[in-house]
Amino acid sequence: MKKRLAATPIISLVTFLLLILPFSLKEVSAADKLGWVGPVYTELSQSLTKGFTEYYKKTYGKDVEITFIRPGGWPVCLDKVRAWGNKPDADIFLGAGAPAHEVLKQEGLIVSYKPKDWDKVPADWHGMKVKDSGYLWTCFAPWIVTNLYNQKVLKSLRLPPPKTWDDLLDPIYRGSIVHTLPYASGTMHEAIEILLQSRGEQEGWKYLRLLAAQLDRFSTGSTDTTHITSRGEVPIGMAQPQMNAMVARRDGYPVSDLLPDKTILVPEAVALLKNAPNEKVGKIFLDWLFSMEGQKFVLEGGYFAARTDIKFSDWEKEGVVMASHAKKALDVENFWDLKVDFIEYDLDLATKRWDDVNRFYEYEIYRKWDKLKSSLALIEEVEEEIRVAKDQNVNVSKAEAKIKEARNLFGYKGDYAASRLAAAKARAMLVD
Repeated sequence: MKKRLAATPIISLVTFLLLILPFSLKEVSAADKLGWVGPVYTELSQSLTKGFTEYYKKTYGKDVEITFIRPGGWPVCLDKVRAWGNKPDADIFLGAGAPAHEVLKQEGLIVSYKPKDWDKVPADWHGMKVKDSGYLWTCFAPWIVTNLYNQKVLKSLRLPPPKTWDDLLDPIYRGSIVHTLPYASGTMHEAIEILLQSRGEQEGWKYLRLLAAQLDRFSTGSTDTTHITSRGEVPIGMAQPQMNAMVARRDGYPVSDLLPDKTILVPEAVALLKNAPNEKVGKIFLDWLFSMEGQKFVLEGGYFAARTDIKFSDWEKEGVVMASHAKKALDVENFWDLKVDFIEYDLDLATKRWDDVNRFYEYEIYRKWDKLKSSLALIEEVEEEIRVAKDQNVNVSKAEAKIKEARNLFGYKGDYAASRLAAAKARAMLVD
């Protein structure tokens, strides 16, 4: 009896240890976790994953498991965070420019954190905010909105590269341009803001309707625009991040980026999400991202680095592969040495109408694209008929007034049915 009683606690202790041991081992060996959500390109996310996992292992002696959620462009990613509310499935909002981060800030979805070396990033540049003074978001990879063109295809078509926004409306480029929707791409959204803010809303939307008639197609996003242009399917790709041309040329494509006459800086930024499930690791990542080592992995990922104290020539000597490509693309030693004329960009206005701009473009231009094109085609046909009649000394004053009305209904109102009717009446006046 005594032996049996003595054996019972021993057996129970062994059983207990066997039961808890797998869980204890699992806890000891489990990797720390970090989650990103954002619109950055795959090449950058892969580069940052490689760099940070190596750094984390070396510094903390542990693995870190990184998950990256990329549902789409800036607006789609922003809406993903909105849908999560106060229970995000990621820790870091990685990528997108100032307006997207300002929306997150205003809606209370990001929190303040000052990364180490935060002071190495300028507060503003040419009037554009580069980081939030309250440490809610900070630019880690600056770039400029450009347009992309395929040199080889344009040459074969005997077309000159379009140098200004107005050049893109020249009939010679009809069917030779591609861009995406503003909801699918933050870059396209910013291109629309450039046009609205530099021309005024009425003239800006008129321009965008005329530009839509020039398109060969709508792409699925900025990356798709780059690929379509690089492959030569369509020679001109609008609203491109500046670094896309650099990476495409590195890969052997005959493309060039061309700064339009009106453009802006895009401070590709990063922020810590409110109630981040892995906040501690998120802060470690932010510190690393702005270190010299982290910034090298930003450049290796095909984006320009944000620190003011780097020189591409020095990094080239250190074996940073993309340093020579960046120096050639920018023709300066540091991004902030660029000399560019920017519009006076109203960030508060862009933030306020963020959702409205995306909706208006989709419903008034994209969904009515066929009607838009057919209406403009009819207007142009009647305008040509009026010119011919005028050359034949026919009195066309009433027809000219009516076709001008058709133009205004098309461009300023976006009333395609009324513009077609006015054009048809102008044509009838030539017969009377």
